[in-house]
Amino acid sequence: MICGSMGRVFGLLCSVTIAVTAAARADEASNDRVIAEKTEIIAADPANAVAYELRGEAWYMKKDKDRAFEDCGAAIRIDPNFGRAYNCRGRASSAKGDRDRALADYNEAIRLDPGYGPSYTSRAEEYFNRRDLDRAIAGFTEAIERSPKQAYRALVMRGEVYAAKGDTDHAVADYSEAMQRNPAAAWPYELRSTIRLHKGEIDAALDDCDSAVRLEPGSAGGHYCRAMVFLKKDDADSTIRELDDVTRIMPSFEKAYLVRAVVLHGKGDDKRALADFDEVIRLQPGNSEAYNSRAGMFRDTGQHDRALADYNEAIRLDPNSQLALVNRGLLYMMMSDPKHARADFNSVLALPLSDKWAVDTAREGLGFLK
Repeated sequence: MICGSMGRVFGLLCSVTIAVTAAARADEASNDRVIAEKTEIIAADPANAVAYELRGEAWYMKKDKDRAFEDCGAAIRIDPNFGRAYNCRGRASSAKGDRDRALADYNEAIRLDPGYGPSYTSRAEEYFNRRDLDRAIAGFTEAIERSPKQAYRALVMRGEVYAAKGDTDHAVADYSEAMQRNPAAAWPYELRSTIRLHKGEIDAALDDCDSAVRLEPGSAGGHYCRAMVFLKKDDADSTIRELDDVTRIMPSFEKAYLVRAVVLHGKGDDKRALADFDEVIRLQPGNSEAYNSRAGMFRDTGQHDRALADYNEAIRLDPNSQLALVNRGLLYMMMSDPKHARADFNSVLALPLSDKWAVDTAREGLGFLK
């Protein structure tokens, strides 16, 4: 069973978290065009705050947070009362991990320009980032009420906050209303499918994914959505087929390679699985889960030295990973090394509970070692 036994061995949860966000779907050519145009304007008029702000926004959409921060900051230095520039710098600060500065900038943006709707949405998203869920809901509600142009995104994001609180009814209601506000958008369908899948409504979840693909056939999100439903249905071939589409459309989508690698290993196609694991690590060298999962394949195929090296790296990257620790302990048992196995199992039990399976397995392992 893909989502059961394989999931715990490799650290892969049957989740439908869609990694293809609105920012990832941005028109790359459009952003490049804005940057080129505003660069020309700035060269001719270095005191043009609006040009800096617009170029900063384009850099942000291209995920270049440092250049975005520089340009938005330049706009503020030129015009300290330019509210939109504070929103721009706040988003760059948030991307850089400076949550306090981001929130301060959003508050200043709203104070200076209370009619600019995106600042309300940005502030609510920052509350969500800080896991202040009640303030996030209030913030998105304010964005919806103040700015009709922000209603679609604010509804989707408020739905995500409700989902994080476990309030699936309100989450589904928000996703459904977002669909009405923007009938051509796939994103709300992808997110609603997550709720339905977790509730065991498999066919309804698949219907939502199909709608996402129909609305945006060139987007990776709908195909990833379908892949997760097929994964839940233990339909390995369909899962792989959808993930093939995902990686074709978005070659940098590392999660798709990780899921596909696990499924391929389950089918016995270890050569292709290894290529996918390697690609995840190339794209995201700090991905502890990828090392843990690749180690599971090495362990299963008797390559214990390679498995141990990967578990060591997974734990170096995330010393508190109960899953990687318990898996390394199991490997040490297979290698007839009870001393190190016992140390890993005890380390699992010494950490705050984050993975019940790992904790239960560590206790069982210690029982076998006595």
